[in-house]
Amino acid sequence: MSYHTKIIFGKDQVRKYHNNEEFSDFEKSINFKKYVFETKAEMNAFYKGVVESMGRLEFEVINEFEDKNNQEKEDESEFDYWGFIEKYYPKYYSCNNVLLSDILTRKLDGEEICEKDLDYVKDWDVRKELFELDKELLCKAFGNYFDIIYPEKFQ
Repeated sequence: MSYHTKIIFGKDQVRKYHNNEEFSDFEKSINFKKYVFETKAEMNAFYKGVVESMGRLEFEVINEFEDKNNQEKEDESEFDYWGFIEKYYPKYYSCNNVLLSDILTRKLDGEEICEKDLDYVKDWDVRKELFELDKELLCKAFGNYFDIIYPEKFQ
């Protein structure tokens, strides 16, 4: 994530900004500055330094926003297959395979599962079983999705 800010420096320019007056190109190039910071702490340290060094001179932050980095944007655009299964799998909330997938996922992630479930899956190749089970759930969800979106009457 990055943090962006735009600052006006100068007493007259701050006054003009508050009065919604036009700025000359010269004023825009000299008195308006844009800064980009990697962390919020870095931005706050910058503000503190500006306040200490500027003293009596006036400045004003006129624009400040956070921007997600490319990795976070890519993560948001990735396919959420569990959300898709939950939406399109028939009888999702009463399906034993969904429950089994949850148990296998928790075991694979090292999370705590009850003794009964642990005994049930103790001799399994958990990764392989989870892959096959999730693949089956996803295929059925896609089948249901296509039945809804493209009913057979249109074929």
